[in-house]
Amino acid sequence: MRVDVAWLPPFESPTDVTCVVVDVLRATSSIAVLLGRGLEAVYPTATIEEARALRARLGESVLLCGERDALPPAGFDFRNSPSEFAAAALTRWAAAVMATTNGTPALLACAGAPLVLAGAPLNAAATVGACLAESRDVLVVCSGRAGVRATDDSLAAALLVRQLVRQGAVPEDGARDALALLDATPGPLGGAFRMTEHGRALVALGFEHDLECCARESEYDVAAILRRRPEGYAVEPWRAAAPA
Repeated sequence: MRVDVAWLPPFESPTDVTCVVVDVLRATSSIAVLLGRGLEAVYPTATIEEARALRARLGESVLLCGERDALPPAGFDFRNSPSEFAAAALTRWAAAVMATTNGTPALLACAGAPLVLAGAPLNAAATVGACLAESRDVLVVCSGRAGVRATDDSLAAALLVRQLVRQGAVPEDGARDALALLDATPGPLGGAFRMTEHGRALVALGFEHDLECCARESEYDVAAILRRRPEGYAVEPWRAAAPA
């Protein structure tokens, strides 16, 4: 198994590798929390308008969440905040529809791959387990920020790469560059996120609690797999089978 990193989503979906999409601040972290806390699916959409329309079709048992330029759109039940999801009472909802600036479009951009995972430090071990179960080469796809490489995603991608390499994966050039970035980053991951452009912007908007939340490693034992449903693409929970 080989592992590589793409700093931005592809123009055309890969078709021969497992894609692990990372938008650590904050879409894939929020997905990890939502599925880890028991929701049966998160529907990623490319636009706010698509999210509203899908929520209208699916009904009130589905929460509507997301952001545009880090701020919650009008009429949404929740913003895109993993720390908020970790503390919220979610029992009234069975699933979620999510629209974000970078992360949900990145997931959809990879939909043609044989396996697509929403990865983050929060579900790192489960994500790596799902990759190993497929025994296919892995491409970690960073969502970026407004079409530009994002250091926060690069750091989170490196964390996933490091775990895969420890399990025997062979790093390609992009993966080695990501590992070098992580190795050169001092201190805990939450502090490193604060130093990134995206992290500073979130702190300025009052979302500093999300940075520490997004930096926690393997807090949820659920991988997040993108699947096609009749109503659209949905990210569903996956857990490794318990040993016999």
